[in-house]
Amino acid sequence: MNAAKLAALMSFSLVLAPYALAADRAPAAKSAPLAAGYRGVALSVPSSRVEFLKPGDRVDVLCTFEAGLADGTKQKVTATILQDVVVVGVRVGATPADPAAIEIQVNPNEAQYAALAQEQGEVHFARRPAGDTRMTPMEMASLRKLFK
Repeated sequence: MNAAKLAALMSFSLVLAPYALAADRAPAAKSAPLAAGYRGVALSVPSSRVEFLKPGDRVDVLCTFEAGLADGTKQKVTATILQDVVVVGVRVGATPADPAAIEIQVNPNEAQYAALAQEQGEVHFARRPAGDTRMTPMEMASLRKLFK
């Protein structure tokens, strides 16, 4: 190898070195395989929201966002947007304030709602007890309804 090629290779390696080190320090996320016809959607949330979740858990996905009311005002509301979805992977940050990622198994239509929730509001998870797969009609929660 001539000196010019060696110098180019070394400078390229120096540029990539920090990324290689960061990748070495990042904990590997463990994901369960997906069922046929489903998609894995990763959502980014604070670590405290997924600290007690593990692959195989079933959760409801909630989204808190600002909704426009008929009178032109806005208020925060929370809606259960997905029910009984399977957690396939969890990556928790080093501290509860650090970002975490959770991967859920959803059908293609639900994947769109999960992505929309991530962009429009704050995503939360409600863990279900083992064996609870019931789908329950839910209305949006708001402080206005709570204090009527």
